Amino acid sequence: MHKPRRATPSLQASKAIELKHLQSVVAAADCGSLRQAAELLRTQQSSLSRRISEIEYHLGVAVFERFSGGVRPTQAGRSVLRLARTILEEFDALIATARAVRNSEAGRLSVGLCTSLSIGNLQTSLLDFKQRFPQIELVTIEKSRTRLATALRNGVLDILIVTGNLPLLDNRVMPLWSERVLVALPHDHPLTARDTVY
Repeated sequence: MHKPRRATPSLQASKAIELKHLQSVVAAADCGSLRQAAELLRTQQSSLSRRISEIEYHLGVAVFERFSGGVRPTQAGRSVLRLARTILEEFDALIATARAVRNSEAGRLSVGLCTSLSIGNLQTSLLDFKQRFPQIELVTIEKSRTRLATALRNGVLDILIVTGNLPLLDNRVMPLWSERVLVALPHDHPLTARDTVY
């Protein structure tokens, strides 16, 4: 009497197995029922059952034990399901990251500064930006105006924040805010007669 030959993983398994197969086995494991899993995935029970049979065939292992009340993972199936969940989570993360990059909500922003970070509006704005867009890595670089202007021109910097005027050819310049600076002068200084010093 011959023992039935155990299936071996298909050489084409990596090409044949698709996300729908992984989604099917995970849904079946979560629901414990092919009918409920099919409803969850909004597909026919026969289609779901076929996908599970296909992944079992390509992997060469039984992922589930079938019984009248539903399905339960085999020992090999538990290992398959653990990895299937990881792959699906990574795929979801990939989609979320791509969407965030498309919407400019992820990536890296290099900001050149030739003014002190202690300035109220600047520090508040950068902190607010980091809270609103946590997936964007914010890098601040402080150097001389000339070096920062060169870095902006060469694409090393995305934005350059400067006080006063800095002629930057072929770059768009926009005012962010205006701040009043208080000057302390000796009582008898000639400028004390003025309310505002430019």
